[in-house]
Amino acid sequence: MGKGFMFMLLMWMCICIAGGVVAGQMDFATTTLTATVDEDDAILTVYSTVGLPETGVVVLEDEHIGYSHKTSTTLYGSVTAPLVRGADNTEVVSHAAGTFVSTVPGAMMGMSMAYNVVALTDVAGPRAVIVAPLALFRLLGSFFNPHLEFLGTNLAIITYLWMILAVGMVVALAVNLFGR
Repeated sequence: MGKGFMFMLLMWMCICIAGGVVAGQMDFATTTLTATVDEDDAILTVYSTVGLPETGVVVLEDEHIGYSHKTSTTLYGSVTAPLVRGADNTEVVSHAAGTFVSTVPGAMMGMSMAYNVVALTDVAGPRAVIVAPLALFRLLGSFFNPHLEFLGTNLAIITYLWMILAVGMVVALAVNLFGR
């Protein structure tokens, strides 16, 4: 059971990386802040969000910030998927207008997944009771429905086979955890 589960996780990671590379999700995008950001701000106002993924992690100077939503000029979060300041164990600091904002270089697993990992590991306090389980469910959703579009339409059957194997792994895990 343990080896099979680890194999499935390894294959999922490989699929996510390959899918991101082939689909062109490895872009490096930059923009600049148009307003000063203080330590407690929950919205980043930037010149443009063109090129930034819908959900992801950006770098301002040495601080990593996870965001879950964007408009044409803002990056922000919500109650259930907040803006995560100081992600990846970086220090939360103020940033002046004109500071460069960029995507995390080499985010191999895709930005949406990167945000969910940040939300799962870096959110603290009462909000974590809501945010962490939702981030975990979003990650599990990506496990059950991997993005295999890069294989083309002739191999769409692999997606269905993957879902059957994933459900089987969850059932086997549940049987092992909760008994027979």
